[in-house]
Amino acid sequence: MSTDTPSGREDEAFRAWLRTLAEGLTTDPEDALDSQGALTFLWSAFVENGAMPPVYFAPLLGAHRQTHAQQAVTALLQQFHTETGRRPDVPVRYSPPTECEPEGAVCVGPEPVQGIDPSHIHAEAAEGLQCLLADRSRLVWPLCPDHRVGLHATRAVSGAVWVCSMGDHTVRRIV
Repeated sequence: MSTDTPSGREDEAFRAWLRTLAEGLTTDPEDALDSQGALTFLWSAFVENGAMPPVYFAPLLGAHRQTHAQQAVTALLQQFHTETGRRPDVPVRYSPPTECEPEGAVCVGPEPVQGIDPSHIHAEAAEGLQCLLADRSRLVWPLCPDHRVGLHATRAVSGAVWVCSMGDHTVRRIV
């Protein structure tokens, strides 16, 4: 089996596995296949573990989300400290899968992290950090240097970015 990407018969087995995951989880992995980062993660899990059932895949997905969310939060907190001098505690919380939450849960502040693509996870983690800062400290961060309004985290072709809602322009990458 190739470790790069699926092809031919491998692709048929891979797609069947993704459909099985979609039936047992709240996320449909096939929706994320337009992203190279998600495809790489899913294909790697398939190559290394075969067509494992959703209950065995869910902890891998949770660990993947937690790792990328923590990466984003760490980078964002460094930026936040540089710009404000403050060092808030922002945990990335993980709850293992349960009957009610078959994927488990990863949260940054009050916001759930539900993506598979790393850039999607980074944007969700940035939103969580932003919400936590607003709720806890009544602080709007980051700000557009041109318009002095709060930025919005989103995904772009280049990855997760901060976008100014006032000028509708990309200000900087999130990670």
